[in-house]
Amino acid sequence: MKSINHLFNLFFNLIKWPIAVLMVILLVPSFYADLIAIQKLTNVDVLIEFFLPFGVTAVLFLFMPMLAGSFFAIMEHELTHMLFAVLTFHKPKGLDVKQDVGGSFSFEGKGNWLIALAPYFFPTFWFFIVLLMPIYKAVMGNLPEFYLSLLGVFLGYNFIVTCLSIHPKQTDFKVAGYPFTFCFLPGISFLKYGLVFCYSVKGWSGVEAYLNLVWHRTEVFLQPILSLI
Repeated sequence: MKSINHLFNLFFNLIKWPIAVLMVILLVPSFYADLIAIQKLTNVDVLIEFFLPFGVTAVLFLFMPMLAGSFFAIMEHELTHMLFAVLTFHKPKGLDVKQDVGGSFSFEGKGNWLIALAPYFFPTFWFFIVLLMPIYKAVMGNLPEFYLSLLGVFLGYNFIVTCLSIHPKQTDFKVAGYPFTFCFLPGISFLKYGLVFCYSVKGWSGVEAYLNLVWHRTEVFLQPILSLI
């Protein structure tokens, strides 16, 4: 286990700055792709069933700080650290969650930037809902009518909790490195919300269409630069 997580850490250290550069390049294209995707996919149903629950949840968490500092929110943050630690073969050692105080997660090994920044780009509870839906459909015969609204609620929750957790004293950013965090997080955030929105509304076909849109916008964005080479 120790040698495997060491290899993972080495790999992520090697790709760290190439990934940062890629996210800087994709920042503007993914932002425009998000706007285009929202424009194309938003109709009255999506507005009511997805964006309304998204907005209501975000406003509730924004103006009720006790929700953002709740056991629920802190637990998701630490569980996301743990998920990516396990995925990179780091053995968990301890998980401590205290409401309105914070939490901590410890593991064996040195760790890597992916573990440190995972809660800021991976919507864990939203992802769990998506994983559970095939089981629900197999048992009940179809998806619940409130499925899209449920995804909107959990994405709105993730959006505002993530925003509130971003500040200069965040220890996770220190672990990953402030320059890298500054380069990586904006681009990956636009990509995350674009992918999650398109999947929520259109499933995997929406994801494919979104990635094609990002690719096209990237070509347009880089064309003036490449023409100078």
